[in-house]
Amino acid sequence: MIEKTRKEQPELAEALRLFPKGGDLHNHLSGTVPPETYLALGAADGACYGPEGKTGRYTLEPGTSSGSCGDGFRPISGASTAEREELLRSLSMYRFGYPDTQKGHDHFFATFARFRAVSDNACNTAPMLAEVLRRSHGDGVSYLETMLSFQSSAVNALARQLRQKFPEDAFYRDERQFPVLRRFLLEAGVNDAVAAARAEIAQYVNRTRTLMKCGSADAEPACGVSYAFVATVNRTSAQGDGSPDLAKVFTQAAFSMLLSSTESSVVGVNLLSKEDAPVSLAGFRDQMRIFGYFHDAYPRVNIALHAGELTPCFVGEGNPALKEHLTGTLKAGAKRIGHGVSFGFLKPGDKSEVAEQIRRSNALVEIMFTSNAQILGVAGAEHPFAQYRAYGVPVAFASDDEGVSHANLTDEWIYGFQKYGLTRDDLQYLGRNSLQYSFIPGAPLWSDVAKVEPVEACSGDHPGSATPSIRCGNFLKQNGKAAAQWEYEARLKEYWRNYGKFFVKR
Repeated sequence: MIEKTRKEQPELAEALRLFPKGGDLHNHLSGTVPPETYLALGAADGACYGPEGKTGRYTLEPGTSSGSCGDGFRPISGASTAEREELLRSLSMYRFGYPDTQKGHDHFFATFARFRAVSDNACNTAPMLAEVLRRSHGDGVSYLETMLSFQSSAVNALARQLRQKFPEDAFYRDERQFPVLRRFLLEAGVNDAVAAARAEIAQYVNRTRTLMKCGSADAEPACGVSYAFVATVNRTSAQGDGSPDLAKVFTQAAFSMLLSSTESSVVGVNLLSKEDAPVSLAGFRDQMRIFGYFHDAYPRVNIALHAGELTPCFVGEGNPALKEHLTGTLKAGAKRIGHGVSFGFLKPGDKSEVAEQIRRSNALVEIMFTSNAQILGVAGAEHPFAQYRAYGVPVAFASDDEGVSHANLTDEWIYGFQKYGLTRDDLQYLGRNSLQYSFIPGAPLWSDVAKVEPVEACSGDHPGSATPSIRCGNFLKQNGKAAAQWEYEARLKEYWRNYGKFFVKR
């Protein structure tokens, strides 16, 4: 459908590319960088490629200190055309055949380890960020929240110390013990790791600005995309016997919440990785208990969790996780749910209950058609996007891992527009939601997005106008989120003047 639209309706496809999409709220930095860029960065680093066991795929490794490659590996810079083609297939869903849902799921998640030798190199973070900002600008995004882990080695060392001091899992399942665990981490130096992360972030930001020439006369257009980071916690952390490593989850959560509470460029915390993995399913309730504790300890820190990236195909028909991963996430303080696909497989009564809880929590569901199709085999009528809308649940489109998917954010909008018959008002609603539920500091512009009702301070104004009233202007000056939304409305008006003709039939 996407390629057909590009081929048969190129002007419509281009109009949807240019549509002001507001924010991209669910974006993994490493998964968004395309494999072509990883090969270029790896070649510059002297990285190598070689066979990944007996999978028939390639994986990347750093070059040795002498500049050579390990046994069976060769420099990326010397890869032939055919080998580069296979590298693209190994590092992404590029030309993947989808023999079945499980193989698509497994290949998607396997790519991250294959390019980690390049993506985990801190020297590459700024070029990666610059690339993602360029892609965001090209897709009409004005604000980006991208997920990234910080100070992994230091945090892992703290987790080992915590486990050594408190070896029994019972410590991590009893909320009464959590203040003790948190004090230990503070005494062990978690604040030092936070300080190092803040310095690291400043370097990333400054180098990215330099790469893109921001602030100069020849600055790249992508400098106009504002962005922030979301710190991550890994739900698949496991001990040697495969059981959940709750000490690591607790430490990562403690570090990430503390970092977000002290660093303005880190606007939230997310729990990520394979939700259907046995260790994730086994540890879910304990993980939510940990997040709930830190939500109470840091009530101003935003939480946006992956949840409901599950189907009966992976966890079994009627598995309680299909519902509990949604409700449990909300109870732990999540303001946004990433994916939420399991909603489509619930009974009507459970759907009503979950939808009510989402609305009551004033939470948003982040919709990502491409990765849901690639990982879960869910698309079209089976996808819960239309169901969420029917239940009055706020939704917005996001990109997820467009580098791994070998796609882009505009694909999500083309698919949504064509498959679900979206109207001009629908497009505006989705774009507005992306900023309304963003973690940009400050109060929002809208008291009700669906009804297009602004807050009382701006109730007599025309959102996006160049001359807001004094009262509304003061409100915008005091609230960064509302100001970004006001600017978005101005972009919308300009867009409809130029491209409204493509949407008159809807």
